[in-house]
Amino acid sequence: MAKRWVQYVVPVMVEVDVDDAKVTRVVTLPEEVREDRDDMGHFLIYDEQFVRRVGDEQPQVHAFCVAEPQWADHRFRVGGPANWPERWEESFGRLDEDDRYEEISPYDLRQR
Repeated sequence: MAKRWVQYVVPVMVEVDVDDAKVTRVVTLPEEVREDRDDMGHFLIYDEQFVRRVGDEQPQVHAFCVAEPQWADHRFRVGGPANWPERWEESFGRLDEDDRYEEISPYDLRQR
């Protein structure tokens, strides 16, 4: 089974207490989610090894269609997309026990 990562942009609002000079809240705005693109306007889609793939080939096109955010009421964008998991991961960092990408350098990989 092929898996693809489709990159999106979700705005984040950061509340700052100016008097104490610290961040007090961080709030995502999933109702304003949009597809991310490179400087040429191409969608950012990656394979299982995080190698960028051409967006107009299968299964990238299928992944892009499946990932498209949909809301419970098509007239209103309220809350997170209904077709996405309710819980989102907070970060996309490499875990200490995850060595799958140890020898992969993103600068050595080329778009296929």
